[in-house]
Amino acid sequence: MLNMFGRKYRINPDTLRIEEARLPVKKRAIVWVTAVFLIAGIAVGMRMLYDNHAKSPRLVYYEKQNHQLRDNYESLSFELRNDEQMLAELRRKDDRLYRSIFGMDPLPASIREAGTGGAVMHSSLNSISDPGVVVDVFDKLDKVLMKARIQSSSFEDLEEAALQNQQLLACKPMIQPISPADQVWLTSSFGYRIDPFTKMRRAHHGIDLAGQIGLKIHATGDGVVSIAGHNRRSGYGREVVVDHGFGYQSRYAHLHEILVEPGEKIKRGQVIGTLGSSGRSTGPHLHYEITQKGRPINPFYHFFEDLTPEEYNLIASKVK
Repeated sequence: MLNMFGRKYRINPDTLRIEEARLPVKKRAIVWVTAVFLIAGIAVGMRMLYDNHAKSPRLVYYEKQNHQLRDNYESLSFELRNDEQMLAELRRKDDRLYRSIFGMDPLPASIREAGTGGAVMHSSLNSISDPGVVVDVFDKLDKVLMKARIQSSSFEDLEEAALQNQQLLACKPMIQPISPADQVWLTSSFGYRIDPFTKMRRAHHGIDLAGQIGLKIHATGDGVVSIAGHNRRSGYGREVVVDHGFGYQSRYAHLHEILVEPGEKIKRGQVIGTLGSSGRSTGPHLHYEITQKGRPINPFYHFFEDLTPEEYNLIASKVK
């Protein structure tokens, strides 16, 4: 066996010639198959090594998007926490201030902390790998939205109460029936007194303001005239009774002249008659009384006594 230039040669015993030595076909096939498997194994190993230690551009892109989404969710979660704090402050002011102004009870905690059912609504998110941040944000969003709806409903109730209160303030008897610019004096106060006719002690359900005949008598609040005429049975003479709503009524008695009619809608400050001495009267005066749900109350509790004549005239001048 000779070895020349990297090749192997042998002497053929039959021909006595030098020939290149060759492996049998079977052995050559085994060599080739072994070489192919060896190369394939090396290729697979290199690919696995690359995949484990080197990231593809697509993987890099997806990881970047994932980090960005996570940052966005955390930022949103932070904003939702701020919104929850703002809602908590609104809730505190709503219960302790706004609702108390209109005599409304605070909303019960069972309503304030109403559940959202978020665990069921967002169960589909559990199929996401590492869904913790996403589910947490959705749960916070649900709670904020529910609390915002409850607070919005509370504000609607407050708005309705404010409108009713505005109507009450307009209708409630709250000014003097005679302008401070006119000279009058108190001759009888609210409470028990000696009746000038019977000389017996009896309740006086209003106040008496004496003055000159013809002084203008003003409605002390918005309302509807329920009585306007001569009451002979009670001794009030010519009187006007105004129904102000909300349980309030006001009476103006012993008038000289009546300037309104039953059923007429009137405004605070409107002239409804003039001071007189009709009915059981010892002299020109106005008997003025207020009832709330049928119960007489002291009219002095419903006076703005510090109104100047100019301010009083301004109220009267706004009546159309």
